[in-house]
Amino acid sequence: MSRLSASISFLLAVIVLFLVAVITGEHTVRTGSVSASPPAVASAPRTADSSAARSSRRDATPSPRPHTPRSGPNRATDEKFQPAPVPNAKHRDVVYLTFDDGPSEYTPAILNILRSTGSTATFFEVGFRQAKRPAVAAQVRAQGSNIGNHTYSHYDLTTLTQAQIQSELARGPRSPCVRPPFGATDPRVHRIVTQQGLREVLWTTDTLDWNRPGTTQIVTRATGPAVQAGSIVLMHDGGGDRSQTVAALPKIISILKQRGYVIRRIPGC
Repeated sequence: MSRLSASISFLLAVIVLFLVAVITGEHTVRTGSVSASPPAVASAPRTADSSAARSSRRDATPSPRPHTPRSGPNRATDEKFQPAPVPNAKHRDVVYLTFDDGPSEYTPAILNILRSTGSTATFFEVGFRQAKRPAVAAQVRAQGSNIGNHTYSHYDLTTLTQAQIQSELARGPRSPCVRPPFGATDPRVHRIVTQQGLREVLWTTDTLDWNRPGTTQIVTRATGPAVQAGSIVLMHDGGGDRSQTVAALPKIISILKQRGYVIRRIPGC
């Protein structure tokens, strides 16, 4: 009996040890599956979606933003603008005054000065500002001046994709003439502008009036020795406080007229 009891006890011990081992193994497997990191394939869809989102943002047309002045030299193109003779002008010497970034609350005052002096000019308007002040844009044409395309959002075109540039031009004011914001252009931008059947127009004299240097400084720059027949003078009627530009304009026109120049809009715009 003692031998039988010992055998039974040994057998029971073996069974107990086997059951303990099985239970412990199952617990280890469950614990390991909970703490393990997600498999790599699970993150693949998120990576693909992220790339698509980045691509979508890169290709999307930029939303309108306010004018941010930038200093520095102008990047001119190889094909420079050559103004055509002004028909019926009493003088062959013509200076072209241009105003960027409008229309704004300052535009009507500039138009009044042009009207009172028998002058015209070209206004390179920003699309989203023109949409906010359509009546002022109409006043520009009614006065005898004309309007150029300064794009819709006033972005540096050299930083945009081809599709974005095309959108900025298409949504900008209707005009055969385009002035890239900041004067920022390069062969690629120039090619896209030309492919759209448009003409790129920069300037020969920058008054830097956007920086509000004072009325005297604006007059000096707009009438300096570099301003000659055919010169295109850059000023601004929008994008900020343009009261100094408005104050300087009558003096600018007066000095240029004393030199025998007439002030006219750019032909063909």
